[in-house]
Amino acid sequence: LKGLQPKTIDAYARAIRRVGAYFDYRIDDLSDAQLTDYFACVLNEQSWSTIKHDLYGLKFYYAHVLRKPW
Repeated sequence: LKGLQPKTIDAYARAIRRVGAYFDYRIDDLSDAQLTDYFACVLNEQSWSTIKHDLYGLKFYYAHVLRKPW
């Protein structure tokens, strides 16, 4: 998490918890279809800022925590 601002870390953590809750906390191997469905669902429920945090939080989680390609 070196180089990230504390507010960014908090936003990413909230995003991962939010996405995790949607998928019953099984987010380590989400398919493209699952991600598409998730973002289509939240598009009408969440603000654009929240959606961007979810996207960037997931990208960070996959790249730096799981070390998997996004």
